[in-house]
Amino acid sequence: MRPRPECPSPRAGAQPLGPAPDRNRPHPPFTPEQAQAEAARCLSLSVCQGCEACQLICPDQAISQDPATGRPVIDLAYCKGCGLCAHVCPKGAIVMEMEI
Repeated sequence: MRPRPECPSPRAGAQPLGPAPDRNRPHPPFTPEQAQAEAARCLSLSVCQGCEACQLICPDQAISQDPATGRPVIDLAYCKGCGLCAHVCPKGAIVMEMEI
């Protein structure tokens, strides 16, 4: 299993940690731009982080890793649609949809 990738952007308004008593003070409020950047950094959903939980849980071994991108690929010829991969995905990157 690969290590989890580092966060793509530094925290907005990040300051070095001071002595322990200083850490209990609330930090200054974010500007609207900093708040949006922080929300996008921390709350990015539907972005696969490559944790491979879906591959480990798949009972049909229908999920493999694309060698070029490193991202999971679902082989629909073998997938029975149990939804376990979508359930265990911590980022919600896998969504189950009804076929018509």
